[in-house]
Parts: sequence; structure tokens; C-alpha cells
Amino acid sequence: MGRLLSPRVVRPPQSEHQSQGPRLRAVLPWLALFAAVVALRAVRFGTVFGESGTHTPYAADEFYHLRRIWFSVVNFPASLDFDLYMNHPVGAKPIWPPFFDWGVAALARVLVGGEDQRAVEVVAAWVPPVLGGLSVLASVALIRRLHSAAAGWVTGVLLAVLPAHIELSRLGEVDHHVAVGLLATLLVGSGAGLAAADTRASRWAALRTGGLAGAAILLWPGALLHVAVVEGFLLAQLLLERERGEAIARARSLALLHAVAALVLLPFCIGQAWPQFGTYSPQVLSRFQPLWFGAAAAAFAVASAWWAGSRVGETRRQRLGSGLLVATLGAGLALVGVPGLTKSVGEAAGWFGGESFLQFVAETQPLFFPRGPAFAPRLAYGQFTWLLWAYPIGLATLFWGAWRRRRSDALLVLTASCVASIAVLAQFRFRDVAALGFAWVMGPALVEAGRALGRRTRAPRAVRVGVIVVGLLVAALPGLRRAEGDLHASLAGSPPRRSAEIWLRRALRELGLWVRENTPPTQGYLDPTLRPGYGVLSAWGYGHLLRYTAERPMVQDNFGPWGGREGSAAARRYYAMQDEDAAAALAERMGARYVVATITGSGQGGSRPGSLARRLVPVRRDDGVLARRGPPFERHRLLYVADDGGWRPLQGGALLAPALYEIVAGARVRGMAPAGVAHVVFELTLAVPVRERFHYRAQAPVAADGSYEIRLPIPSEAGYQVTAGGQVASLRISERDVREGRLVAGPHFE
Repeated sequence: MGRLLSPRVVRPPQSEHQSQGPRLRAVLPWLALFAAVVALRAVRFGTVFGESGTHTPYAADEFYHLRRIWFSVVNFPASLDFDLYMNHPVGAKPIWPPFFDWGVAALARVLVGGEDQRAVEVVAAWVPPVLGGLSVLASVALIRRLHSAAAGWVTGVLLAVLPAHIELSRLGEVDHHVAVGLLATLLVGSGAGLAAADTRASRWAALRTGGLAGAAILLWPGALLHVAVVEGFLLAQLLLERERGEAIARARSLALLHAVAALVLLPFCIGQAWPQFGTYSPQVLSRFQPLWFGAAAAAFAVASAWWAGSRVGETRRQRLGSGLLVATLGAGLALVGVPGLTKSVGEAAGWFGGESFLQFVAETQPLFFPRGPAFAPRLAYGQFTWLLWAYPIGLATLFWGAWRRRRSDALLVLTASCVASIAVLAQFRFRDVAALGFAWVMGPALVEAGRALGRRTRAPRAVRVGVIVVGLLVAALPGLRRAEGDLHASLAGSPPRRSAEIWLRRALRELGLWVRENTPPTQGYLDPTLRPGYGVLSAWGYGHLLRYTAERPMVQDNFGPWGGREGSAAARRYYAMQDEDAAAALAERMGARYVVATITGSGQGGSRPGSLARRLVPVRRDDGVLARRGPPFERHRLLYVADDGGWRPLQGGALLAPALYEIVAGARVRGMAPAGVAHVVFELTLAVPVRERFHYRAQAPVAADGSYEIRLPIPSEAGYQVTAGGQVASLRISERDVREGRLVAGPHFE
């Protein structure tokens, strides 16, 4: 038991042919696999590259990455560290570290320069497929080293066609998750090398693993979860070690690993200020990460020195007890002596479900329960195929084999795969690393299944190979079927009609472009020293898309409360309000001049009957003319409806198409009505881009003295039709009347 996790790996000597370096025949399979991976992820080129720029069907986080990439290209080598176009009017710091975006920006400047935004988008769009191809090759190399060449290539093919990996590395999916997967593969592989290294080689393995750990967290602070898996395994290996000298050497290697990671992180973390998260938050780059690694480095250094200089290190039990004592004292000193650490760590736990906002985020839902407590495996099958049910068997079989052979490196890889699979069961967002771990297990498992069949039944080689081929076909069909649909859509130049959400985001993109061209520009989009004049309200899930296409500040965006609780809370209250005047006043306090209306409201619930979330959505009447539900608006002026004529009305006639409103003061109209009339009716039909007619109808109650007063939000040089009893008049209202809230004399009926 004492040597169970210690290295016992016998490497076959290299032949003279191998030592001469890779020849063309050896390189060709790697190049072919890389090319196939990139091609499979690029089949939707026709829907990504259009006349109006680069876009993707779901258009979420990609557009904030593109914003920061373009900012760094224009202002190179600066990065966007505080954004006044977030959480308007306060602004906020993006919660993602800037290094992924900065790296893409640097690449774009080298390849296409810094003048053409469209060319920069093209470079950024190709980064995910390339990183996806590299992660596949890294996985092949890892599994070849741990198992066999056959297992490595099967793993690579499986990962190449696995939908969970394809989705995060497709053309245009400009997000850091695919880079996180690549770094996680390199980190786990390096950690496996450290676990299997002898004392002489462990120093270089520790340096390499520490550097990769720091780089992974600079890419995404949540990568600490992946780093912790490697740390935990190496710690367990240390504590189970029976030989004193080996234990001391491993403790020193772990001290070096953590010291290197702390040094990598320190320059980028020490000066960070996060009013919302605190100074020591694991959720963002802060002082927490250098503290974590620095304290661990000190603890391992103290433990190794203690074990080497006293009798405490003689037995495994003594080392375990003394190590726990050092760890407990260190943790206690940190929690007591570092102000705000306990609170920040407790708040970070909300990232796993304590934060109520997470219920609205699809990627944070459990893999098998994405829409509530009902078991719904369709998403899991679509991402990991039917081989998902064979995964536990493959994991258990490989784990037992590695345990019997005392292969610590293989055990680390399997442990990482197991933790990733548990994480994706809890939250779908962890599929970036879960897809890799799934392939690391199922690739070797398929090869072992073929070999086991041959040993037990003496089946011919063709049958054994057939087992592997059938497994790969089962894995490939969902991804290839989806790729076929993407290819057809790409050749047609339009996205596949898979869901209303895809078309809604496409319409929102058109709305954003219309806003950029037809509303007053705001300063500071590429200069964070200039404060913009107004902002835009929308559902949180569309904020990144609208900001990038419209180049306007957003009150809330896809960061949700993590991108500024002020804007997130204000948007939730605004869309839930029923009193239009109160809602307009709230919007004005937030500096919001325009409002985007969709069927989701704020995206945070609160879409009750009578709320602005419901009333703002246009309704198409039987005659095809748009109208309103509920009382007419007095402060919201309809400007644009992203409807190309192909939208089907939802229940109650509400449109899926998004609408744009401007918040205005509204012209105040006063006049006199004929005797005996209870209401004066104002009607107006106007053209609204793209191809809609909107009918506005409001009525003013008549007072006892015959006077009436109403507020109208829409200017009309052609004139409103005003009806009182049997009398009809016309009323012209100018743009300035509406914007400045002027008092306008209405018709004076006799």
C-alpha cells in the first residue's frame, strides 16, 4: 500500500530510428487528424462570415471577447480592465482575466494589422478550431504515453467527433473555454509526469506543472478547480509514501510547484481591486490565488524541513499527523489574519448554486436535470452520446488496472476525468474539461474492450477492430449529423432553423446594427477615460451581443450580477414594474435612454401580466398591424421592430421579434371636449422599420369642466386623428415636443 501511488514505470528504450526525430510518415497522421478536427469545426463558415460581419448562432459571451480583442488591437498593448460600457452608468471590471483576449489581439495584429475590424474578427473566429485541434493532439500524446499508440489515436478520433468538444471549439465560438481545455490537458499531463517522476526528474516536472497551474488561472480563475485535482492527487501520493527520503523529495517538489505558480500569478493579482468581490476572492483574479499557492509552498517547505531535521518524519503516520498540523495552523492563520478572506470564500461558494441568479443561466444547470427536477437525459446524449452509459464501466476498469500496476500517472489522469464528470453532472458549463476526460477514458476503454474480446473468444483481428469502430461510430453520429446541418446552412448562407432562440439572437444583431446607425453615438467605446452619455436596457442574456453590435453601454449584460449588481437589480425592477412613470423614472436614474423588449423581459423572471416585460412586446392584430397590450404608453416611443415578416406570433399574438423603445418625456396635450363626451381618442398609424405598421391608440378622460389632458410619446408631422363624440380633428406633434415634454394645445371642440 505504501508504494501504491509511487512511480513504477518501465520505459522501453528508443530505437535508433526513433531517436532521429519524426519523419514525414510519423508526422502525417498528426497533421491529418489536426486538419480533420479543424475542418469539422469550420463547416458553418457560411453562417459565421456574412456581409455584416462575424456572428454565431447563439451569440453570447463571444461578443464580449470580441469587444476586448478589438479594444486591445486598437490600443495595443493595453487591455480593457474597467469598462464604462458595463453596468451603466457606474461601470464595472470584466470578471474574465484579459489574457485570452489579449493573446488573440496580439495574434491579429501580427496577421492582419490593427485597422480592419472585420479582418480581426476573422482571425478571432479561427482561434477556437485551432485550439480545439491542439487539444485533441495533446490528448493523443497523453494517452499514447499512458497506454498505447492505438489507445491514443482512438482517443483523438473520439474527441474529434464528440459534440461536447465540438460545440466549444467551433468556428466563431470565441471563448476562453476551449483554451481552458487545452491548458487543463497540458496541466494534467504534466502533473502525471510529476507523479511518475523519480527524484532527479521531479524538479523540472514541478517547475513545468507550477507554470502551467499559474497560466491556467490567469486564463480563467475557475481553473483553480482543475489545479486542485492535480494538487490533491499529488498530496495524497505524498501522504501515502512509506519511504522517508522519497516523501521529503516529493514535499520539496510540491513546494517548488506552488512557489512557481505563486510567482507567475503575483504580478497580475497583487494590485487588483474588486469592490464587489473583495480583495481575496477566488471568483476573480485577486490576492487569493497568490496567497493560496504561496501558503501551500510555505507549508510544504516547512513540512519537508521538519521531516528532514527531526524524528517526526520517520514514519508515514508521523508525517501525516505533522502535515495536518502544519496545514491546520496555516489555514487558521490565514482565516484569522487575512481580512475578508472568510467572507470572500463563502460568497464564492454561491458560484455552485447559492446565488439565486444561477437559476436563469442554462449552463449552470445539472447535465441530466437541465429544466428542473424531472430527469431529462436528452442533453447528455446530445453532448456525450450513448457511450455515456459505458463511461462508468470504462473508468472503473481502467482505474483497477492502473491501481494493480501501480501506475500513479494513469491514476491521476483517471482521477481528473472522474472529477470532471462529477462537475458536469452538477453544472453543464464544465463540459469543456469533462469532454476531454470522457475521451481519456473511453478511448483506451474501447481498445481494451477489443483486446479483451480477442483474449476471451479468440476472435479474429477484424472483429476486435470492429468493436472499436462501432464505438466510434456511435460517438460520431450525433456530431456528424449536426455538422451536416451546419454545412447545409452554411452553403445556404443562413443559420439552421433549430430553435426560436437562434433566430431571436439573429434579429437582435440586426437591431443592434440599426441602433448604431440611427441613434446618437456615445463616446468612450474604445477610450475608457471618456464617460458615455446614455445606456441601453435589455435582458441580461443579450447584453454582450447588443453592446458589440450597437456600440452602446448596457445597464446589464451576460455577466449578470457578477458584472455589476446595481445594473442587474435595476433591470429586474424596471421590467417587473407596472407603473410606466415609475419605470421611466428608474430608467432615467440609470441613464438608460433606450429599451430593448423581448419575450424574456429582464431575463430574471418577473414577467407577470401587466408588467412592462409583457406590455413592451408588440402584438400583431388580425389585420397584420402591430399594436399594444394593456394601457397605451406615455413615456415609451416605439422605434424599431426586428421583424422580417417571417416571425410567427406566440400565444396571444405576441411577437418573438425584439422591439426597440426610446424613453421620452412625452408631449403634454391639453384641450376642451364637447359637452357630454367622456373620452377624447387619439389614434396614429405609422411605419416602423423593418416592414411593420404600428397602430397607437390612447384616450384622455374628460374632466367635469370639459377639459382633457394626455401625454403622447410619438411625434407626428402628419398628425394624430383626434375624435371626440362625432367630431374629428388633427393634431401635429413635433420631435421637440416629445423629447422636451412640451405643453401642446390640443383640439378645442365646441
